[in-house]
Amino acid sequence: MERFIIGFLVAVPLIPINDVLLMWASKDPTKALGIASVMFGINLIVILTYGFLLKPEEPTMFILGLLAAILTVMIRKIKKLMK
Repeated sequence: MERFIIGFLVAVPLIPINDVLLMWASKDPTKALGIASVMFGINLIVILTYGFLLKPEEPTMFILGLLAAILTVMIRKIKKLMK
């Protein structure tokens, strides 16, 4: 269970990064598509770095935690974009 929580903790740096990029996209809607690409790239780099740095021996629960964090951050982004 602690592996799942450790994997889910990747959401901690992703949430503020995405909030800053979403604020930037709302201030300049003409660049929204480019900002979405930058957001995808930054999220990818953060998640891969986090995964490789904490590479556990039994990765199943860790990867489930990573997937849960990605899903949580994605749902949060969609809710903010719907406002």
